[in-house]
Amino acid sequence: MSGIVGILHGDGQPIDPALLQTMTELMAFRGPDARDTWTDGYVGFGHALLRTTWESATERQPHSLDGKVWITGDIRLDWREDLIDQLRASRRNLENDVTDVDLVLHAYQVWGDACLERLSGDFALAIWDGPQQRLFCARDHFGVVPFFYATIGKGLIFSNTLNCLRLHPEVSDRLNEGAIPQGSASRRADFLLFSMNMDMAATTFADIQKLPPAHTLIWSEGEMRVRRYWQMPEAVEYLRYQRPEEYVEQFRELFERAVADRLRTNSAGTHLSGGMDSTSIAATAYKLMTATGSPVDFRAYAIVYKHLIPDDEGDYAKEVAEMAGFPIEYLVAEDYIGQAPGEHPEYIYPEPRLIPEQLAEVEITRRIAGYSRVLLAGFGGDPALYPAPFSQNKSLLGYIRSLRARVRLRTRLRQWLKREQQEQQKIDFPDWFNPDFAERMQLKGRLQERLTVSPQKDRYGMAAAPLWSNIFAWSDPGFSGFPVKVRFPFFDLRLVLYLLSVPSVPWFENKFLLREAMKGLLPESVRQRPKTTLRGFAHYNWVQQSGIQPWMSEILEYDYA
Repeated sequence: MSGIVGILHGDGQPIDPALLQTMTELMAFRGPDARDTWTDGYVGFGHALLRTTWESATERQPHSLDGKVWITGDIRLDWREDLIDQLRASRRNLENDVTDVDLVLHAYQVWGDACLERLSGDFALAIWDGPQQRLFCARDHFGVVPFFYATIGKGLIFSNTLNCLRLHPEVSDRLNEGAIPQGSASRRADFLLFSMNMDMAATTFADIQKLPPAHTLIWSEGEMRVRRYWQMPEAVEYLRYQRPEEYVEQFRELFERAVADRLRTNSAGTHLSGGMDSTSIAATAYKLMTATGSPVDFRAYAIVYKHLIPDDEGDYAKEVAEMAGFPIEYLVAEDYIGQAPGEHPEYIYPEPRLIPEQLAEVEITRRIAGYSRVLLAGFGGDPALYPAPFSQNKSLLGYIRSLRARVRLRTRLRQWLKREQQEQQKIDFPDWFNPDFAERMQLKGRLQERLTVSPQKDRYGMAAAPLWSNIFAWSDPGFSGFPVKVRFPFFDLRLVLYLLSVPSVPWFENKFLLREAMKGLLPESVRQRPKTTLRGFAHYNWVQQSGIQPWMSEILEYDYA
């Protein structure tokens, strides 16, 4: 799990080794273990290594098995044993501790582009096929690992680190007005409407694109094409087990496997609330880690509120930690909410983001980076385990709002959209937009499109919104600035496909399936507690109590015209 970069000159001009090395060295913050480059005429790869699994202890990239086909990738695979068995059946002699990057190379050499039908996990990768003079790139099914690219003449450059591409002299700083306006500090268009970029193929910068989740990018003979290789099934036949216990047993097996595949290390950290999602992952992870008999370092971090809002999440989190046996640390949210942004920050985020810098969540990642490279996150539990989180009674914006409140991402200092009606989606367009800008960017149309998209296509919302892709991007080391990979067990492909095949009633009523699977692992007080959200908006309450601070004046006086 590392930083990757590649340059391909479609006009046949040789690669500048110094430029490639500079771009690779920029990623040292996310890949501190080793950095290397490879060039062959008009193509070159760079790699900054971050070792996060036992198998990656021997990994080096860019890498080749035969000196003809080369790879650079940020790769963590699921279900390694199954893939190894399939490759052995194809007469590949592989050890059990073979690296993930080697597995991908073997799979490509055996099955070609169809290797993606056999891969699952978190990955962004590029393979240069020397004999075919062809570049093959791919991004994982849910877009957990980012992949950015820019066309340069008849060629292209790519990376999973946006700022890396900006070092190339042919990539301009011209901004994408749909995400943020040129020459202004205000966040407009999609970011104003949704607090995030809703275009899964665009970035803040006009010259830099994103490869969408579950897509490939192929360059051959001067032509580049992007295509989808997988999509969430729209219709799945429900499983009909004879015994109800079979639904729980199968879920527990897949859930434990999803967590185990995202560990493969003896040290990890996690955010811990008092709800079902994060506590289930934490308790399962610690059980799996201690079962090996080796020393482990697993720590949980809980955020608590002292006075801004009523909060008992820390009490529930404490019960889980005590029952499981792992240590827990508490961070007081009020200690971070009122902090002014640093005047000269050491690290500048590559794009605007929903999560403010002065939050306890950022401090948690910083602490985990001090002893581990893995952070387990509970995102995905709600859309996975509720029957219809994007139902007619909760529009996309409503879901984003509730998610934002639940995970303490931020609260709104200004609320410009009224609550959507339950029976119909009524669009209340804010009147403070500059009319010319709103018309030019077709903001009403954007809002209408997002609110009226079919919400029932899949539980994970991949067809409805790029919400998850944004969350994954904000968590990536190339964005956060910390050499810590965030893992999302609820986005395990086999687990997702299984959950899509489980009847909604009774298994997704109030997360009944997860609650049954966690019997004996979580305290009954947590396992049986009802679903709750934060009881209030902490940032809003803080502003009400403390008043507008001097450092906030510029923010609140932005000219959105």
